[in-house]
Amino acid sequence: MTSFSWKRKSKLSTTSAIAFSEEAEDEAELNVLDRLCPTKRLCLSSLEDDSVKSKQLLKEGAALAESERYWEAIKYWDEAIQLTPGVAAIYEMKSQALLELGELFPAVQCAKRAVQLEPQWATARQTLGRAQLGIGELEMACESFQKAIHLLPSDQEILSDLKWTLELLEEKKKPLRE
Repeated sequence: MTSFSWKRKSKLSTTSAIAFSEEAEDEAELNVLDRLCPTKRLCLSSLEDDSVKSKQLLKEGAALAESERYWEAIKYWDEAIQLTPGVAAIYEMKSQALLELGELFPAVQCAKRAVQLEPQWATARQTLGRAQLGIGELEMACESFQKAIHLLPSDQEILSDLKWTLELLEEKKKPLRE
């Protein structure tokens, strides 16, 4: 069964003194902006609301997908995409669900979008490779898995996908026996 989750990139930590001073500067800047443009705070609030709602839709979609209710999950993720179109995780999870449903070309498109948004995310590249395998693009799948394993060398699942794809490529090269 496909897992509907994603691996988050770790953020570089900064010293608390630097973070505190940057936070204070940002707050002072917002106060000045509030006085100059009172509607700015409303816009920021709206964006925060969209982000929160999108995260909730993402979680609800994941729960539905875990229950193998893929079409329902996709509806939730489509709504999340409308709110936050720049979140790679939504596209990656949608691609996994589409693969489960046999919707191969849309799965490739979603996985490609996830990779465009997060090129250093190994899981997105792995999902793209699996979608490419589904449409018979062995060479492209191999390339996607190679990039994924380069990004996350310790991942045995990606390594297994790559090995299997290489075996398929070798089989493809063998002449047909009569």
